[in-house]
Amino acid sequence: MGSPTQVIEQKNHQRQTVSFILLAVGLFVYLQVFIFPNIPRCASGDQAIYLLHATRMLQGDVIYRDFSHFTPPATELIYTVLFKVFGVRGWIPQAMLVAIGTLLAWLSIAISRKVMTGPAVYLPSLVFLVFPFSGFLDATHHWYSTLAVTAALAVLLEKRSAARLTWAGALCGLAASIAQTQALVAAGFGLFLIWEGHRNHEPWRLVFKKVGHLLSSFLAAILAFNAYFVWKVGLKQFFYYTVVFVAKYYPADRFNNWRAYLAYWPSAHGWANWPDLSAWFFIQALIPLVYVLFFVRYALRSRLQPQQPWARLMLVNVTGVFMFLGVAPSPSYIRIYCVSLPGLILLSWFLDSPLRAERILQRIVWAAVLVVGIGRPVIAQVRSRAFLEVPTGRTAFFEPALYEKCKWLSERTRPSEYFFGDTFLCFTLGLRNPARVPFVRPTDYTRPEEVDDVVRALEQRQVRFVNWYNGVDASGPSGDHLAPLRLCLATHYHLAKTFSNFDQVWERNRFADQTEPLAAAEHRR
Repeated sequence: MGSPTQVIEQKNHQRQTVSFILLAVGLFVYLQVFIFPNIPRCASGDQAIYLLHATRMLQGDVIYRDFSHFTPPATELIYTVLFKVFGVRGWIPQAMLVAIGTLLAWLSIAISRKVMTGPAVYLPSLVFLVFPFSGFLDATHHWYSTLAVTAALAVLLEKRSAARLTWAGALCGLAASIAQTQALVAAGFGLFLIWEGHRNHEPWRLVFKKVGHLLSSFLAAILAFNAYFVWKVGLKQFFYYTVVFVAKYYPADRFNNWRAYLAYWPSAHGWANWPDLSAWFFIQALIPLVYVLFFVRYALRSRLQPQQPWARLMLVNVTGVFMFLGVAPSPSYIRIYCVSLPGLILLSWFLDSPLRAERILQRIVWAAVLVVGIGRPVIAQVRSRAFLEVPTGRTAFFEPALYEKCKWLSERTRPSEYFFGDTFLCFTLGLRNPARVPFVRPTDYTRPEEVDDVVRALEQRQVRFVNWYNGVDASGPSGDHLAPLRLCLATHYHLAKTFSNFDQVWERNRFADQTEPLAAAEHRR
């Protein structure tokens, strides 16, 4: 240990290093989700579901009562508050990705400092941001729950005081109110407390008192975030959507069950997607293998290397295991990305070794971070894109088919019109979804009563345009309840446009003679 002056200088140097890294991280994410200086990428993907739901809640609708969804309401609440403050703008989810990425990097460094020293402290956060996080830039519930769980781990890692246990439990409750499967992490924390109590020969009364602090705040947070909606829709309805539907019908789609593991990968078309392929191979090879390897190393070396912070490392490992168990029933690569941070911290700890092989691997990882970390934002800024003025603000499009659809529909609709079948178009163009569900699937994921509700809504509101996306007819007859909707389209609609990705928009027959786009009509007037 150096003199007090040296210690102060070292701490100042660490603060400066962390500040520089976090600034670089924020800029790194920003340049991927915004076209410089301030044009956001289009908010496509799963995030559009939550954005559309939040606009409905802003208009007075209540989740589970007026529209259906299978996750708890906290993600919609976040976006509803943001829309209330800033308006319904397309930059909001992209700005949240910048904030989430920066906060996760900061938490990763804080956690890594408790189990490692030197440059290895910064490696997990940079690998995480460059590979899995940038491979899934979708501001959906997965990232919000990951942020809450990681914050709980950071709070609990140094010591298990009553205050820290209370905060950790509350953060786990928040995570479970975003994605219910992350409630498993609270169970993992409880098991860790029992393991640690046994290891340290603590009285069982003290152990159960610690568990009590954790679980009581966990349940209190769940109650705080969900009680209003239970009161509004009833416990039975709330339980059906967040538990029964998830268990019985959510796995009906092949990408929502165990078959999703290694079954899908990022598109290999185009040079801009190659970093995503490297992330796909790297992360799925690592998770959950690294957790198994840690248990093996602990069993073999914990007594031989007592200087290692084994309790802290075990807590990181347990957190990673239970985060992975939360997505294991449907382990698609994007879900594994979202729970990979504890595994990356452990990987960096494995590589932080004087052995030659580990040093070589560590240098390879650093080199990959440097190359891909520079390449990703450059690719995002120079790749081909198109821009469109829409009700949510000027927006950049990287996918030609998405731009084509949005431009075509924007010329034929006005905000607040009803439109069904595409959450991104609804949100971006300020359109209203007439039905309980925002889209349909030809599986048991879409229930017969929901199909009937869509048909009824299309008729009652005389909805002009319906999106019929490529793949909606691909799953065959098993569990397919869409026959009434297909009949409705065949009877009352005609095919208005087929796009380059084979998505279709159907137009109601009574509008057939109104072929002139709104933009052209307004220009003529």
